[in-house]
Amino acid sequence: MQNEVKSLRWLSKHKVVAALLIVFLVLVLLALCAFGYVMAKLDLIVYDDEVDKSVYTVSTEATGETQPTEEEQTILSGSDVEGLEQVEVPPTIPVGTVEQKDEVVNILLIGTDERTKKFNSFARSDSMIIVSINKNDKTVKLVSLERGMGVPILEGQYKGQYDWLTQIFQYGGADLLVRTVEECFLVDIDNYVRLNFTSVKSVIETIGGVEVELTYEEVKYLNHALHEISSSQETLHTGVNRLDGPTALAYARLREIDSDWYRVKRQRKVILGVVEELKGSSLLELNALADEVLPMVQTDLTPGEIMELVLYAPNFLKSEFDQTTIPHSGTYGNMIGLKGRSLFAVDFEANAKILHDFLYGTDTEK
Repeated sequence: MQNEVKSLRWLSKHKVVAALLIVFLVLVLLALCAFGYVMAKLDLIVYDDEVDKSVYTVSTEATGETQPTEEEQTILSGSDVEGLEQVEVPPTIPVGTVEQKDEVVNILLIGTDERTKKFNSFARSDSMIIVSINKNDKTVKLVSLERGMGVPILEGQYKGQYDWLTQIFQYGGADLLVRTVEECFLVDIDNYVRLNFTSVKSVIETIGGVEVELTYEEVKYLNHALHEISSSQETLHTGVNRLDGPTALAYARLREIDSDWYRVKRQRKVILGVVEELKGSSLLELNALADEVLPMVQTDLTPGEIMELVLYAPNFLKSEFDQTTIPHSGTYGNMIGLKGRSLFAVDFEANAKILHDFLYGTDTEK
């Protein structure tokens, strides 16, 4: 009898152990499936080591790729530089150490101006925004870099000459652009993420549009411009509108009614609008977004680093995003650079201090 009781106890204990083992194995399998699913999605991204960087040393005239129109090539108009002091000697970049903090991750978001899903070497970085993530206080800051800033070309056949920041991508791709931002402003850029015009439209189309508040002048311009493209375009109105992909892109590129300074603010409004939409997205919607957009993303982040940022994302999305633009008012003039282009002559030292205070201090100036 005692032996039977002992046997029952033994079986009972081992049933518990077996049950726990089964649960554990199921959880492991689920985790592996989830990990496999996520890794399969991350494999869609174009990683930095897959990029042919030799193309940036080739003359852009020989690439055979579509070049921007004359209007698109002009970054700064007469109104952009009107009233600015004419600088004869280009400003020098500051000498010092690149500042960095372990808890802060700075990612340069690069928007290039291709019109197709495929990246090309002739593209310019039409939009440049530093996305600064503080992992300790769970905040995000956005810094738009004015594309008309005159910066020194650090390598290649035009080394030592000054050109628009937007042109630097053509001379050396994301690597040279990141290095230029670091050396001009002594701020550490940990990684970059590159998107293009087509991917921006795809993101917004996939999430069902983005809500943006429009002014009367913006509505007037966009309605005229969009109706010239398509008679089926819905008429916009003053106030909050839900913009589809092409309309949101047209809005983000708009500068004709004011200046490039307002253009960068519009770009940030579109980004924040996308963030708001993503907060309420279902898993199915996020899956569709990943399939559509990730093949149009290029980055030097590793899959592991992306996974780490994804884990932090829910906390980041809850916070308000502080925003600013570099250079600040009163810290730049006008100068002539490579090929007679009109450039903003930036006081790099002053703006480096402004940028450091904003990213690493308590400054929240808009």
